[in-house]
Amino acid sequence: MHAPFIETLLSRHGVRAVALRCVARLDCEVWRVRPRSGPDLAVRLYPACHQDRAAIDTELDWLEALAASGLHVPVPQRGVDGTRLHRHPDGRYAVLLTWLAGRQYDRGLTPARLESVGRLTGAMHRVATSLRAAGRVRTQREATPLDLPAWAAGTRTGMQRLSPTHRAVLRDSAARLHATIETFGRGPEGWGLVHGDLHPWNLLFVRGAAGAIDFTDCGMGHHAMDLAATLQYLRHPLAGNHDHRGQYSLLRDALLRGYAAESTPPSNLERQVSVLVTARLFLTLGWILDDWPTVDHRPWGPGFVRGSQLALREWLVAPEVG
Repeated sequence: MHAPFIETLLSRHGVRAVALRCVARLDCEVWRVRPRSGPDLAVRLYPACHQDRAAIDTELDWLEALAASGLHVPVPQRGVDGTRLHRHPDGRYAVLLTWLAGRQYDRGLTPARLESVGRLTGAMHRVATSLRAAGRVRTQREATPLDLPAWAAGTRTGMQRLSPTHRAVLRDSAARLHATIETFGRGPEGWGLVHGDLHPWNLLFVRGAAGAIDFTDCGMGHHAMDLAATLQYLRHPLAGNHDHRGQYSLLRDALLRGYAAESTPPSNLERQVSVLVTARLFLTLGWILDDWPTVDHRPWGPGFVRGSQLALREWLVAPEVG
C-alpha cells in the first residue's frame, strides 16, 4: 500500500486528495487522484529498473514542451519548491501528472482518426527536434530496442520455450529485418526522440483530436517506429483487437498523410514503416516470453504466438508486401 507516500507527495504540491485509486501495476504503477478542487491527477511510479535520471528528465521536458505547443498529453506538475521528481522509500522515482481525458478506439479507428494520429506524431517529432537542438535531449537510451541480433543468433532469452521450427523462422526473419533496418541510417531527418510505444491503447481522442499517454519508453529511435507502433495491431490483429485488415491501406495512408502535414518525412518513410510494423512483432513476442508465466497467461497469447510466426514466414517470402 503506497497511499501514505502518495499523500506525502501530493502535499509537496499543495494538493489534498479526496480519493485515490490504483489503476495500473504493470511496468509502472499509476494512481488516479481526485483532488479536493480542480481536475483529476495521476501519480506515476517508475519501475525499479528505470533509474536513468537523464532519460526521465528528457521525458518530462518533452511532455512540458508538447503541452506548451497545444498537444493533448499528460503535463508534469511541479511542487511548491519547483521539484518534478520524488523518491519513494523503496528507491523508485515518482512524478505527478495531469490525468489525460479522452476515449480509446479499437473498432472505431477510422481514416479520419488515423490522420489525426499522424498529425499528432508529426508534431511530437517536430517539437522533439527543437528540444534536441536546444540541448535538452540528455539521453541516448534507445526506445523499445528490438534485440534483433540476439533473435537472429538464437540467443534471445525465452526462445527455448518455442518449437525448433518457430525458432528457425525467428532467426531468419530477425537477420533479414536487422540488415534492412540498418540501411535506414540515423540521420536527423529520420532519427530522434520518439515515444516508442504509440499503439492504439496509448492514444486518447477528444473532439476528434488525438492525444497520447505513457511516454516512459521514450528515447532515441527511428521516427517511423512511432507510426509502426500505431499500425502494428491494425496490420496484424493478434491481441484480441478488431480486425482492420480490410481497410488497412486506407488507415495507413491516412496516418502517413497526417504525419506529412506536420513534419518533413524521409523519402522512404513508407518502406521504413512497413519493415518496422513487422519488426515490432518481436517486441510483443519478447514481452510474452519475458513477463508471462505461460503463453496462455492472457487469452490471446497462443493466437499471437501462432499468428506472428505465420506473419514472419509470409514476410520472408514477400518482404515488400504490407
